[in-house]
Amino acid sequence: MTAGTRSCARCEEYTALREKAKEDGDYDKATTYEILRRRHPSHEMPSRTARWGLPA
Repeated sequence: MTAGTRSCARCEEYTALREKAKEDGDYDKATTYEILRRRHPSHEMPSRTARWGLPA
């Protein structure tokens, strides 16, 4: 997620769960939530070249 985009409820949930796990000292779980958040579909409109996997 970039600075100009808003996150969805699922992204915010993963972020909150990651922070809670970090506070509890469970870094394995925190990493899992970060991976889930990163794998969540992007909410940005992809550029024409990005759809083909080409650099912008």
